[in-house]
Amino acid sequence: MDQSRQGLQRSFRTTREPGAARIRAGTFRSFELHARGPVGVSELGSVLVASATENGAATFEFVDGALTIADLDAGTAEGLRLACAVFEYLFATKREPGSVALKGEGWQPLLSELKQRGLLVESANSAAQPSVFAEMFWQTPEIWMASPAIAYLRRDVFDGKSEHPLRPPKPGGCLYARFIPWLSGTLSFHVASLDDLPDVHRWMNDPRVDEFWNEAGSEAAHRRYLERMLADPHVIPLIGRFNEQAFSYFEIYWAKEDLIGPFCGAGDYDRGCHVIVGEGAFRGKRWFTAWLPSLLHLMFLDDPRTERIVQEPSAAHQRQLRNLQRSGFAHIRTVDLPTKRAAIMSISRQHFFSNRLWHPGVVPGEAGP
Repeated sequence: MDQSRQGLQRSFRTTREPGAARIRAGTFRSFELHARGPVGVSELGSVLVASATENGAATFEFVDGALTIADLDAGTAEGLRLACAVFEYLFATKREPGSVALKGEGWQPLLSELKQRGLLVESANSAAQPSVFAEMFWQTPEIWMASPAIAYLRRDVFDGKSEHPLRPPKPGGCLYARFIPWLSGTLSFHVASLDDLPDVHRWMNDPRVDEFWNEAGSEAAHRRYLERMLADPHVIPLIGRFNEQAFSYFEIYWAKEDLIGPFCGAGDYDRGCHVIVGEGAFRGKRWFTAWLPSLLHLMFLDDPRTERIVQEPSAAHQRQLRNLQRSGFAHIRTVDLPTKRAAIMSISRQHFFSNRLWHPGVVPGEAGP
């Protein structure tokens, strides 16, 4: 490896503890929740360096849409992680590449693993380079989730209101983490607990939140509310954090057994979400384009059978309706629910991934490069 590449590796790693390389703050990070720790990625011109926190490093060159391995100091499993971190970096920070061609013999040790994970697309033309496509790569759960998503084995149940698949046991802890390049930090979603009650109580009593949630009240009332959400098998309450600071409360739910189900023709694995951004400093476009696509991403990753996500904001909440439409949602219909007149909004898996809507530079409906 030449001196400039060695210097680039050193430039984004510092040592805080003996024997443990640490990734410098602000450096792009992938695999935030992985058992072996995150992978950092840094770029200088056409050179990309990926380095794990414990061991393993790789240098790549990205030129004209093709990625070459210049140097790989890791076994196959760790080498695959380093390569995937670079794929994420390219697809997250650059608007142009819908795919990355894998150039050169350096990829040979990793090709079979990439194929097994469904990440590699080979052309019928033997002269063409194999490629990794953004829309397929972004559906790989282990890069962003603490536990690999599984398709929970199906058994239909009737809950007294609707028939639907039995839902998996509710998870706990941190479910998802993603480095947000334009914010230079990590967004994460954690299953809420009663320890989060002070924040939820304060946010519910914010007049801006109460205007549309209508849940202002005492701490005891909000404790009961949170206990209901924690006990409800079709809802997972979440706390959104940025660099570990709590800023939002979300509820993701299975749409078929929700109130919205009959109004949107909910499929067996359709999901939906409710949203509170409680901290004023975290409102605005640059935050919205971070947490909303990430929340959608989590729901699509959580079960590969989820083909659609719905929302039912108040039809009077024009700002939210505009934001959702700009984010790729379609307005299906307007209905009268027991508590409000609601606009039924919907986004499909195909639309989200094929249009790369995790990227704030992508405008839904605009032709891609």
